[in-house]
Amino acid sequence: MRTSIERVCILLVLMALATRMTTAAPQCDPIYEEFTDDGCDDNCQGSCIPMKDFCACRIGYKRDLISGKCIAADQCTPVPESITLSCLG
Repeated sequence: MRTSIERVCILLVLMALATRMTTAAPQCDPIYEEFTDDGCDDNCQGSCIPMKDFCACRIGYKRDLISGKCIAADQCTPVPESITLSCLG
């Protein structure tokens, strides 16, 4: 009987830990990112991706989609302009 109670207690503790781990906020880079529950993540490619419960880049930084890291906005590589050739139809 005692073994069954111990097993139930262990199971309850493991379930509580699993629930806590899934609801915990992500670890943001303390220098370049801040946690937000709802917003838009600006990136170097010029688009704004709406997201929930995420680490957003702080003001003055944008996310580099290649590396996934926040970098200074003036360090972003310019997005190449598309070229249209009318002779190719």
